[in-house]
Amino acid sequence: MKKEKKPVKVLFFANFPAKDIRSIGGATSLSKRIYDFVIQDNSVAVKHVQIRHFWRSKFQLIDYVAWLFRFPFVAYKYDVISMHVTREFHVSAAPFLYLWAKILGKKVVYHTFGGGFYRQYKALPKALRWLLSKTIVQADVLALETKDLVQSFKNDGQKNTIWVPNSVKATKHFRKNRPFEKKIVFISRLDPDKGIPEVIEAANLLPEGYQIDAYGPIDPKHYDKNPFEDSKVNYKGILHHDDIIKTIDDNNLLLMPTYIDREGYPTVIIEALSVGVPVITTDCCVMKEMITDKYNGLIIEPRSGKALADAILHFNDDNYSEYQKNAYESFKIFNSDIVFQKFIDAYHNA
Repeated sequence: MKKEKKPVKVLFFANFPAKDIRSIGGATSLSKRIYDFVIQDNSVAVKHVQIRHFWRSKFQLIDYVAWLFRFPFVAYKYDVISMHVTREFHVSAAPFLYLWAKILGKKVVYHTFGGGFYRQYKALPKALRWLLSKTIVQADVLALETKDLVQSFKNDGQKNTIWVPNSVKATKHFRKNRPFEKKIVFISRLDPDKGIPEVIEAANLLPEGYQIDAYGPIDPKHYDKNPFEDSKVNYKGILHHDDIIKTIDDNNLLLMPTYIDREGYPTVIIEALSVGVPVITTDCCVMKEMITDKYNGLIIEPRSGKALADAILHFNDDNYSEYQKNAYESFKIFNSDIVFQKFIDAYHNA
């Protein structure tokens, strides 16, 4: 009788959305979705540990130091350490946790969010860059969100990279004959660098009949009140995660006029593609890895409300159905059932 193989024991540490509104974001939500997927596979036994408990700026250092001390007492039970981390973690706790993991004889899967890791890494002081090059960059599996990141680290000689784009579960919401009703939506954390001033300017330039709704948590670092107040944009608060796709599906276009150079693949863009909603975004960061100009959306110059308004006006009854069909077709590579399986494979093959 063939002996049943024991599941790989994985310590999955990442931040999930918590009660504090500052915990809500693309990275925390994606971490939770990856976790929810991998725990369903019987070939792995996964235990989650939340890294952060303090969400005020700079207070994460308290959590990181505490975790450095706790880590060896938790990690010794596991085969694989699966880290899912953001930019500030790379240069603080991550290298030392990596060293702990290797002292304990553990495999490390290191997953970064966003598109700015390589740029951040190359800009570090020489000594700190050397430390990262000997630790987290040498992870058994380095899981990167963008194709640009994968290629950059491969050019530096890192062979254990995998591409794990942000992704969402396929949906059955796609409507082939969606009418073009001039309904537009912006969904994001309310940070000005996401293009909020341009959304407001574009709304003022559009003729009557267009409707722009905005959703998302107000970032207290930038705004002390609703930035859309006294504008033609309708701010409707924070969407529950389960309502995001339905809300996008009720609109014709998604706006993402970001100019954050470390931007990765915004979940909301992928959610729009999953229901066949075209996207207007900018020639910034890695947006062109997701949106092809005049195929599944439009690419415009950053920081221009007029360019955003002109892009909105480009869509009409005659061209909209082709755009929505192309948007839906381009979702395939962002299907989470395919992408998240890469983590399970990594746990077995690290």
